[in-house]
Amino acid sequence: MKFNLFICTILIISSIGCSSSDENNETPTDNNPKNIMFIGGTNEYYAINSQNGQLKWVFSVLNGRFQYSTAFYSNNVLYVGCTDSYLYAIDASKGTLLGKFKTNEAIESSVYVYNNTVFFGSDDDNFYALNAATGELKWKYTAGFNVSSSPVVSGDIVYFASDDGYVYALEQGSGALKWKYYTGSIFNSSSSSIVGNNLYIGNRNGNIYNINKNTGQLNWEKQLGSSVEYSSPTILDGYLYVTDKNALYKMDAVTGNIIWQSYNSGNYSSSPFVNENYITVNSSSGNLTVIDKQTGNTRWQKTIYSNSAEAVSTDGTVFIGGGGSNYVYAFSENDGTEKWRFPMKAVTTSAPVIINKDGKVVYPSKSGGRD
Repeated sequence: MKFNLFICTILIISSIGCSSSDENNETPTDNNPKNIMFIGGTNEYYAINSQNGQLKWVFSVLNGRFQYSTAFYSNNVLYVGCTDSYLYAIDASKGTLLGKFKTNEAIESSVYVYNNTVFFGSDDDNFYALNAATGELKWKYTAGFNVSSSPVVSGDIVYFASDDGYVYALEQGSGALKWKYYTGSIFNSSSSSIVGNNLYIGNRNGNIYNINKNTGQLNWEKQLGSSVEYSSPTILDGYLYVTDKNALYKMDAVTGNIIWQSYNSGNYSSSPFVNENYITVNSSSGNLTVIDKQTGNTRWQKTIYSNSAEAVSTDGTVFIGGGGSNYVYAFSENDGTEKWRFPMKAVTTSAPVIINKDGKVVYPSKSGGRD
């Protein structure tokens, strides 16, 4: 099967055919775009000026939601999944449709593009690899249940998890199984983070796993207080940050020992976004919270009904979809001052992807594109 609706082969190759950078946060080269937020809602996907909150374009579908899949930007094309079962390729400058690929169920997995290949999972229990230039199916791998956890590529291997309880490592060129590791519980949207030879991931049973990415052997596992199925771990400067329902944890990434934990009576419901200074996370009670990375103390908090949408922080700004308040927001990372808000017709939104003022693509933690 190929992408439907591509206008012509020349357009496909010129728009999509180049390989993505080996770096997870690649620097765009097509016209050097800057200061753009990409974010999805109910049957609409938006590009917004990240400096002033002005709409650049909106892409609409008849039926479907873009709230689960985080887009991947590659060579001026956005690849994003939708609950209408399609993987969409959208011109990132104009918001026009370049093509779409149909699976058999909703796509909740985020997308990862590497080596001219588009990787993503579907609720039809399959993991897909498409040719980014033509939309042709390279291969697919059938897991035992939904694949809503997002992929990440490291070396020659693509890694993902399924709600059948397994973490999978496949040869990215052929889809051949290298190894799989059974954890005994579903992963939902929790996705892998890889640092060095270590793969980190959590699931519904409340465990965080450190697995050798080359062999599939367990290095260690750590039991937390409750399910980790909605939170992907972030690794920075030797520490692992992750949430369960009741707490945000800072852990030693080598040993799994807990350094501190920050409790939240409102129930954490997203992955933490971690940068040099702060941790940004939100809760099912509607609060967006910015936390000091060293101490775990709250710096500021806003009630915006963000539900489980993850924030992204860059350029001194926290970007997040309010969903329940029907707005997308930009706040000062330092003190929470609102910079702008943009109205959306959506109760829930996806996590944003930002091309910042330096032209760097910044992804949320649950996306494989995150450093």
